[in-house]
Parts: sequence; C-alpha cells; structure tokens
Amino acid sequence: YFDFDAEKLTLRTERQLAIVAMILKTDTKKKIHLSGHTDAVGSVSYNQKLSAQRANSVKDYLIKTGVDPLQIITAAKGLSEPRRPNIKADGEDDPEATD
Repeated sequence: YFDFDAEKLTLRTERQLAIVAMILKTDTKKKIHLSGHTDAVGSVSYNQKLSAQRANSVKDYLIKTGVDPLQIITAAKGLSEPRRPNIKADGEDDPEATD
C-alpha cells in the first residue's frame, strides 16, 4: 500500500514485506512477481511511471533485506489495473477514467 501520489513505502508495508523477505530467503527457489498500480488521477504516462517506481520501491526494500534480485520480477500496470475501482463524480464505477 502507498499513500496517494507516492512511491515511498509506508511502515505498514515494510512490516508486511519483512515477512515476505523471510519467506523468500528461506527458499531461494521461490520467486515473487511485483506489480505496481495507481488510480486514474493523472495522465497515463505519469501513472505508468509512478507504478514502476512503486514496484521498484518494493523490490529495493526486499533486496536491502537480503533477498536475491533474481527472485524478484516487476511489472508496472499504471492505471490499467487499479487496486480500487475508479469512481465517477456520481459514484458510478469508471474503470476507463483518465484526466
């Protein structure tokens, strides 16, 4: 989880990733697929970049804790797969929303 418009890890996320790192270091054959996401606020290119930064923030944290970089696969999803539905002003779901 990330704060709005941010790629910095929250303390909650770091605590969860510490558990993930332990699992990955215990079995170096395991791999993790990380995908960064955003909402529909902002341009497509901005959100693509932010989602990549988010995925890389997680990857960097895992590597810093001792996980082998070869165990980590990243993908940037931008606003194409939001974590929460994009909502129109009237409350209707708007998965195609862009600014």
